[in-house]
Amino acid sequence: QVTQLFREHLLERALNCVAQPSPSPGSAEGDKEFSDALGYLQLLNSCSDMAGAPACSFSISSSMAATPGTDPVAKWWASLTAVVTHWLRRDEEAAERLYPLVEHLPCALQESEKPLPRAALHSFKAARAILGRGKAESGPASLVMCEKASGYLQDSLATTPADSSIDKAMQLLLCDLLLVARTSLWQQQKLPAPTQASQGPGGGAQASALELRGFQRDLSGLRRLAQNVRPAMRRVFLHEATARLMAGASPARTHQLLD
Repeated sequence: QVTQLFREHLLERALNCVAQPSPSPGSAEGDKEFSDALGYLQLLNSCSDMAGAPACSFSISSSMAATPGTDPVAKWWASLTAVVTHWLRRDEEAAERLYPLVEHLPCALQESEKPLPRAALHSFKAARAILGRGKAESGPASLVMCEKASGYLQDSLATTPADSSIDKAMQLLLCDLLLVARTSLWQQQKLPAPTQASQGPGGGAQASALELRGFQRDLSGLRRLAQNVRPAMRRVFLHEATARLMAGASPARTHQLLD
């Protein structure tokens, strides 16, 4: 039981590090937070390899210690969080090395009725299609993947107890990831045709109604979660600015609001 709680603590510490604001990708402050998160996750993986007998429920899953001697559930959450961390620091090569560890849910999570594991898996798949180096999926297919992940995430947000801090930390990470992926997808789609008729007044292609609805849905979830994680409000402000641009607002005016 003690080791199970310690593993939960390590994962929550890693999630909180990633939720901290960083001035810009590649900055010293941002790199420190990401490095700290990866350090916690590495320790979590080591602890998961030495897990003891099965324990009671881990709040973020159906069972933290699934079998004596190892903890595949904890290793999966650690690997998923590490992949997202690498994506956010734009280290796609490091993220790719962990893909095989995240592509399939452990049996204990497959059997769970909780929507959060599926929200995490489908967020990973959507982000991999958009942020990964392969980028094999088309724009519409990638958007469908985002919507599927977002649906599971909304179900999780609606059913998670108010005192489940580790679940909320994971939900915050997934909301942020989906918003980053949606932003990247919108940017990819608008770049090849800068003169198309759907230009907004700022010169950027306006997003479709479906894109805007999905973005606002995930942004609303992030905004609610960030009320209890004040440093994460910086991410909310950045995504709100992106939402304005996607809706066709002036980039100059949006930049003034951010300042």
